[in-house]
Amino acid sequence: MTMGEKIRQLRKEKGLTQDALAEALGISRQAVAKWESGQSAPATENLLKLAALLEVPLEVLAGPAAQPPGALEEYARMKLEQERRRQAAKAALGARLRGCAAVAAGYLAVYLVCLAVFYLAGIKSCVWGWMQSCHVLAVTCLVHLAFWLLGRRRAGGALLAGTLAAIPLANAAGLAVMERTLTGRNYGWMFYLAVVFACLAAGCLWELLAPKAKAGPVSRRRGAAGAGLAAALVILFLACAFWSVRQLRYGLGAEAGYRQGYAAGAADARAGDPPDASLSADRFPAHYTFGSSPFKGYAVYWPAGYRAGYDAQAPLAGQAP
Repeated sequence: MTMGEKIRQLRKEKGLTQDALAEALGISRQAVAKWESGQSAPATENLLKLAALLEVPLEVLAGPAAQPPGALEEYARMKLEQERRRQAAKAALGARLRGCAAVAAGYLAVYLVCLAVFYLAGIKSCVWGWMQSCHVLAVTCLVHLAFWLLGRRRAGGALLAGTLAAIPLANAAGLAVMERTLTGRNYGWMFYLAVVFACLAAGCLWELLAPKAKAGPVSRRRGAAGAGLAAALVILFLACAFWSVRQLRYGLGAEAGYRQGYAAGAADARAGDPPDASLSADRFPAHYTFGSSPFKGYAVYWPAGYRAGYDAQAPLAGQAP
């Protein structure tokens, strides 16, 4: 059997057409047809590619006597290199999967501990309800997995550390603020975001200062993906900062409205006037812009403060001689 006949037979056994074989080798279909008809023979490079593609030893195609000098050694080196790369890719994939499983298990453990502490044990929390409604742990886990797959393990570790630190710190700070404000508004989620973003920024800075390996094609692709992830996180941070500022301004307006409403209600009760919790335009502070966050907070909490002040002062006014 000639070399061309062997090529035709092995090609058909693999279910390949001449076009498919030519495309895999990077040559024209006419070249494959000439090989199979015996009009020409493949060069050493193409012969080695054929043996690897058809998964047969080189001597099956060319025969021991027709092999170019050093072809067997070259073929052996090619097969060893292919096997080494395959094993390295398999090991890298296994390591990534194990790492992703470990990251997911870590966040699942955090969720279960929080569930046991804040739900089953009944410990008061000002952040757990918000974390559940906004799926905070799930989103954080996905970001950490992205960092892991991109090889940014320092940033991912900082994100997990920030999450572990933010839950108790934000809960304690949020409860303390709630107890010290008239309206009892919950700012625990702001403390949580502040701690997490601070730790994440520290982790990203650590990544930038860490020594870098020689950049290859994979490293460049990871770098581009990492830059995209960083841009998305910056946008998320700006959105959270914008929303936090709006809520803080709303809260300041609410505190002022409740305080002024309480004073107005107490004054009406002492004067013996009937309660009137309607909020006229002249009661708003002059520096509040209509429709702004402080304006809205003032408008919402002024009537509540008025009723509280009137109810607190009315019994005392009734007992006055």
